[in-house]
Amino acid sequence: MSFQGAYADMQPSDVVSTAMFRIGDFSRLAQVSVRTLRHYDALELLEPARVADLTDYRYYSIEQLPQLHRIVALKDMGFSLKEIAELAQHDVELADLKDMLAQKQAEVSRKIAAEQARLKRLAASLEQLEQAETTPSYNVTLKKVSPCKVFSKRYTVPHLMEMNAYCSQFYNELTR
Repeated sequence: MSFQGAYADMQPSDVVSTAMFRIGDFSRLAQVSVRTLRHYDALELLEPARVADLTDYRYYSIEQLPQLHRIVALKDMGFSLKEIAELAQHDVELADLKDMLAQKQAEVSRKIAAEQARLKRLAASLEQLEQAETTPSYNVTLKKVSPCKVFSKRYTVPHLMEMNAYCSQFYNELTR
């Protein structure tokens, strides 16, 4: 039987849809590592289309590429493999998927804002160190505290020697 005779009744799309790729070939085609495919199989995210009985070789079909690309895209957007597995197990409505993406977008925005604040603190510390002649013996840390009432009073101390008397007077006023 010739090659053409064996497939005479098949359409070109039938030949493509029945194509099976060994794990290494599929990984190169999909541009992911074999290790990643094995990991996804272990998590039941993307199981091989067939596993050979004698050799335990994993075979993937071309139809599995969109599923793999969806996993890779969601992972690239910051979803955990656990979240992706939950999405894969349930038929997610379009509105729910939009909500999930919006939540992930908000989460990433918060992370970016936190990292930008960290970047500003680093720049301020560098600037402070560049202006200092020696390494400071302390570090300033900003902390959030609950709102509280503060009493303040300002005096000008005429001379340093009178500081103790003024401090004593300030303390007495504060305690009253």
